[in-house]
Amino acid sequence: MDRAAEQPVDLAAAMRWLGGDRKLLEELVTIFVDDSPKRLQAIRAALTASDGKQVEHVAHSLKGSAAILGATKLQTAALALEDAAHDGHTENGSQLVAQIAQELDRVMAFFADPAWADRIDLEATT
Repeated sequence: MDRAAEQPVDLAAAMRWLGGDRKLLEELVTIFVDDSPKRLQAIRAALTASDGKQVEHVAHSLKGSAAILGATKLQTAALALEDAAHDGHTENGSQLVAQIAQELDRVMAFFADPAWADRIDLEATT
């Protein structure tokens, strides 16, 4: 397996999504790192309150952010929860949230390393 496939974030995909705007990517990462733990808390609170609409809304928001940043596994996990909430099937919600939390931890660790920005140009050329 190649190194890029193991990473929780595909920077080349993010750069394609953002039309190569490196500054915008850096700004979005800053917002994502700040907001994502709050979103995870909001999902857990909504599940506890059996508020399926709120679970669906926050999962949808997280899914979109993950897609833009190239965090495919996080995007997939958020989509699974969004779909479950939309269909009224949140009985597996805690398992889905655990998957989201695990992927979110990986993405946050990726962006916590200041060297991630140095890899933008490297990955964009591969």
